[in-house]
Amino acid sequence: MDSVPLTKAYLESLSTNDLLLLADDYGIDIPEGLNRRLIIGELLELAEENERFSSHLPVLADAAMPEPEQGLPETYNETRITAMIRDPAWIFVFWDFHTIQFTNLVANPRFESFFLRVNTFSREEPSKLLDFFDIDVGTHDRKWYIHLADYRNFCRIDLYCRNTGEQDRILAASGVKGIKPGNTIGCKGTARRRNPPLLELSGLSELRNTHFRNHRQSFD
Repeated sequence: MDSVPLTKAYLESLSTNDLLLLADDYGIDIPEGLNRRLIIGELLELAEENERFSSHLPVLADAAMPEPEQGLPETYNETRITAMIRDPAWIFVFWDFHTIQFTNLVANPRFESFFLRVNTFSREEPSKLLDFFDIDVGTHDRKWYIHLADYRNFCRIDLYCRNTGEQDRILAASGVKGIKPGNTIGCKGTARRRNPPLLELSGLSELRNTHFRNHRQSFD
């Protein structure tokens, strides 16, 4: 199947089981019960991302694992955001804006900032939102590495615009991404570490967790 282009017509000709096998070959973790249309959508998104990168990475074509930011085009001139799993603990995100839309957004007197919203969805119930947190980004930022504290579930990254006195506006959303369960075996953090009894009684453990929830961010 690898030699056949991932076109919509080709994917629609496959059985659901073949679609699942193809997704598995490409490392896409498909939630249980996801319908054919969404599976095809995930595969088409992957094919589009691969085509975009291959057209802009002629020099790095033979590299074993090129850093994605080394070959990113300066602009796609469209508002979109893409997320790529780097390993079980990190996700690489890059985005762009349509030129006219970007100009209008930042020229708005109420404009404050852009930010990324990192959403976590249940692996057992993919439509159930478990948690989210926001990361403020600069107007000229176009890429970010995000640390995934909970990589056993699914995540989606949204690009937002924040204006004073207005409801936050979503501009684009990435596809839903997840780590295949087998890839997390042996990863740091898969088991909860027990703290010494005195530390538990002191309340420092809860304080540390609260600090993490309130200040967890990413590293550029």
